Amino acid sequence: MGKTLIALAAVAIAAVAHQTLIAQGRPAEYVLGANAVKFMPLDPKDPGGINVSVVSGQLQGKGPVTFFMRLPKGPAPLHTHSAGYYGIVVRGQAKHWPAGGDAKAQVLNPGSHWYQPGKAPHGDECLAAECLLLLQFESGFDFMPAK
Repeated sequence: MGKTLIALAAVAIAAVAHQTLIAQGRPAEYVLGANAVKFMPLDPKDPGGINVSVVSGQLQGKGPVTFFMRLPKGPAPLHTHSAGYYGIVVRGQAKHWPAGGDAKAQVLNPGSHWYQPGKAPHGDECLAAECLLLLQFESGFDFMPAK
């Protein structure tokens, strides 16, 4: 009887997990070539500025979000985000540093990555003509200039 109860519980848990995935709208499987990825301006008034392409989640949603960010050359002002995130350099050369650490910031080539806790002031800079980053935020994306 104990094994049967455990098996029934496992089936019920699997069914709930499956329904959760369906409710979240996750596809069963897909493949998208790099040339088919569509980017949109983060600020519609500045199409030549930062552009993004969401991989999963919603950019300003409540849950986790994963997206590509295409940056033009240059620094971003010292800023914070509400949520922590992982950053991965896909193309170009970039820098990322905690507040006060810009003089020691190392050059990050493709494959370099970091974790940035939420609410912690930091800076970023694209050193190449263009940088492509893959970012995974623990909650929706926001950007607030540091005080």
